[in-house]
Formats: sequence, structure tokens, C-alpha cells
Amino acid sequence: MSQAFSYTAEYVLDKSYFEECYQQSINPNTSPKRFIKTTIFALVGLAILMLDTVSPTSMSTKETYYLGYFFIGLAVVEFLSIRFNKTWWLWRQMMSKAAGEHVNLTIDDSGINSQSLHVNQQILWTDIYRITETDAGLLIKLQKTTTYLSKRCLDKSAIDFINQKQ
Repeated sequence: MSQAFSYTAEYVLDKSYFEECYQQSINPNTSPKRFIKTTIFALVGLAILMLDTVSPTSMSTKETYYLGYFFIGLAVVEFLSIRFNKTWWLWRQMMSKAAGEHVNLTIDDSGINSQSLHVNQQILWTDIYRITETDAGLLIKLQKTTTYLSKRCLDKSAIDFINQKQ
């Protein structure tokens, strides 16, 4: 009878970990479709400002100017979030409660368990749809989400065990 597998490790959710997660798991989309929301916000803002100036009625108020410029501001923020996607994503991760936390990782016959002060994630082997190995880690595809697991906290036996469970 074979002995049950169990592996335990600890890692920190720091900037280098989040940067690795981004590089390994997010494929930046460069299609023009990404700019649709930006364009819509800008056009709505310009339309409000143009209607305000062209309108024969006295609709011109501070509120309509503010509304027009608000939509133009949204367009600028949306454009910046597209242009600086990686920086934007990393900033959001570093501002989260989980940033800087120590995570205890346990891999055993039941699944993968990640536990920290703010995160408690249990992934059962039966819930895993696909495991894709990248240069620096493993992408674990579940039914609705994808989780990234870095190889820097795993040894060869743990990586082989996870790949075997696929």
C-alpha cells in the first residue's frame, strides 16, 4: 500500500509574486474592442457638452457641465487602465488586504489548500478542470475561475503529484 502524499510550504504575497502571477496568467488583449467603453464614455461626455452649448433652451447649468466632464474623466481613467494594464492590476493587488500576508500551502490527497489571515481557499481535485504548466508555475483551471500556483514554493515531487492528479 502506498503512503499518502502531503506537502507543506509557505510563501508571501508580495509584489514579485503578484508580478509573476500577472505575467504567467494574464494575456493582455490588444484588440480595438478594449477601447469601446472608453469611446462610449468620451462620446457621451462630448454629446452632453455639445447639446448644452447648441441647445436653444437655457439648459446650461453647472450640473450639465459637470456631468459632461465627468464622462470625459471616466473615458480618461478607462484609457489609462487599458494602457497601463499591468501597473493597474499590480496596484490593485498590492492595495488588497491579502498583500504582504504569509500563505500556508498544503497539497495532499484531498486537494490544494491555501490559508492565510484573509484567504482560505480549498481546491478539491474533483473540482479541477485542467492544469497547465507554465515556465514559472501552474495554472489551475476550475469551472469558473483560474488559480495560479508558483513553482518557487513547490519542489519536484509536489509538481509531479499535481500533474499526476490531472
